[in-house]
Amino acid sequence: MAKEKEKKTAHILFVEQGKTRKDIAQLLGITDKTISNWVEKFGWDKERTARNASPTRRTENIKAIITTLSEERIELNNKVKAAELKGDLNTITELRSQISRVDDSVSKWNRALMTIEDENKITLSVYLTVMDMIFDRMRIMNPKLYFETIDFQEQHLHQITVELG
Repeated sequence: MAKEKEKKTAHILFVEQGKTRKDIAQLLGITDKTISNWVEKFGWDKERTARNASPTRRTENIKAIITTLSEERIELNNKVKAAELKGDLNTITELRSQISRVDDSVSKWNRALMTIEDENKITLSVYLTVMDMIFDRMRIMNPKLYFETIDFQEQHLHQITVELG
């Protein structure tokens, strides 16, 4: 059982937290070879890559970039105000040029964000198909749980139908 707990912890550290095999081995007191075997056997590399490329992760990254650019824009704007008080026209011109470049970058990142959101909208039919697969698997693996969750299944699918339909 201890090995199973270590494997689950290693999975989280590798896939979700992006730790290296060596770091995980040291943290859990397991050999690098064991971690490597698990990574290969259970396809953790593919899962980590998929999670990192997920629309959610990409969206979060772009939003962070936009936030940074917005903060830079505010800072530049404050510098323009200070330069205006001094009457420093050369500095004002240069700062406004920088602001223009930041605004252009924000615009491009916003377009990229909208593209990701548009490309990754899940249709109702795809969602229902996936949920049917999950519920069918649950029915096979744990019939008791399946029957205990029938009300949830119906309510959830109805809610999603309203949201995506």
